[in-house]
Parts: sequence; C-alpha cells; structure tokens
Amino acid sequence: MKKKLLALIEPHKIHRKLGDALEFIEDIIVFFLIILLFILSVYALYDIAVALMKEKIKVYDLIPKFIYLFILIELFRLTIVYLKERRIDTSLMIKTTLIAVLREIIIKAPHFKPLDFVGIGVLTLILALIYYVPKYIFISEEHFELKHKPKPEKIKTKRVVKAKKK
Repeated sequence: MKKKLLALIEPHKIHRKLGDALEFIEDIIVFFLIILLFILSVYALYDIAVALMKEKIKVYDLIPKFIYLFILIELFRLTIVYLKERRIDTSLMIKTTLIAVLREIIIKAPHFKPLDFVGIGVLTLILALIYYVPKYIFISEEHFELKHKPKPEKIKTKRVVKAKKK
C-alpha cells in the first residue's frame, strides 16, 4: 500500500496526471464555446431571415449582419483548429479581427471624425503587418521543427602510437 502511494505521488506522475486533468477541463470549456458559437450562428441566420422578410429592408442594414455571421464562422473554425492541433492559429485570429474591424467601419463610418479614420488606418496597418510579416519574412510555424539529434555512439578505437622519425 505504501509503495503504491509513493509511486502515485512521484513528481513526474503527478505532473502528467494534473496536466491530463487540466487538458480535459480545457476541452470541456472549448466544447461549450463551440456550442455557444453554433447557437449564436443559428440566431444570426434567423435574424437575417427575419430581416429579409421585411419589405423595406436596406442592403446597408443587412451587410453588418452578414459580416457578423462571417465572424462567428471564423471563430468556429478557430476553435476547431485549436481542438485538432492544440494550438491557436494566429493568422486565422488576425483575419477574424480584420473582419471585425471591417464590420465596425461599415457600421460606424458615417459618424467618424477625421482622427478616427487615422486611428482605423493605423490599426488596420498594424493588423496587416502582424499577419504578413511572420508569414512571409520569418520562418512559419508549419516549417519549423525541432529535430532531435541522435545520441552519438561511442566509437571504440585502438590507440595507435606512431614513432617519430628522426
């Protein structure tokens, strides 16, 4: 009994079991996020359908609703990529952010002041740089691998002593 208890609380086993438990809790949270995103997407589709049934709907009022639906779809894809690969796809996240900024520009552009346009331009430029610089200038994560070097085998050699020529 004592040996089993000591074997159970060895540090590396505790860390592994704690990590597995935390990953399971994380998966549950991500699962609920996916369900929430799905519900929000269905509601957004319903909202678009109701808006289309109205006779006097302006296209200008429908565009933000469609873009909102695209944002939800991108977030849905982001969570699925996270579940499959166990990493957050930053390029997909930045694309989603760009879509969200575009939506806000479309909705609020008539009410912007000149300085707001400068701020939006700087924000868009920074997001574009965050997206393109790592992708095309630095090594992308897809091609970056840590290669494990095999341990060198000890080579047994015979010691040869050569006599010096005089």
